[in-house]
Amino acid sequence: MRIEARHCDERGSTAVEFALIVVLFFTLIFGMIQYSLYFWSTQAAANAAREGARRGAVGQTCADLQSRTSDQIKLHDTTPVASRTYEDPSTGASAAPATGVNVRVTITYNSIDLHFPFVPFINNGAVSETAVARVENYSTLVPGKWTAC
Repeated sequence: MRIEARHCDERGSTAVEFALIVVLFFTLIFGMIQYSLYFWSTQAAANAAREGARRGAVGQTCADLQSRTSDQIKLHDTTPVASRTYEDPSTGASAAPATGVNVRVTITYNSIDLHFPFVPFINNGAVSETAVARVENYSTLVPGKWTAC
């Protein structure tokens, strides 16, 4: 006696399974790309803020601060804005530039948004990083280099 195996027709099942999974798969992949660009952007902003604070502590001009910040940050939708303030280290209140005060540099801009559907974006792409350095050798000979901006 011969037993025949019955084979079901499964020719379209792979296409159906792929169609069910592909949306989730591509959302995951594009989400990883979008968030990795955002986190790369925040790291660049943190580095630019640290560099700006170090340079601000030795008397970098505001124009130099803006240009170096723009040079260091590559992934931005809007032009990076660098602001510099001086503050008393004990109280945190605003202070005039002098030896012993802190210089605070804040970098803000919008990161690149790739506009992937179904992928929400952190803070709508807004990046803001701050760094603080101590002014050790304030010079009154070039006061224009020490202005807040």
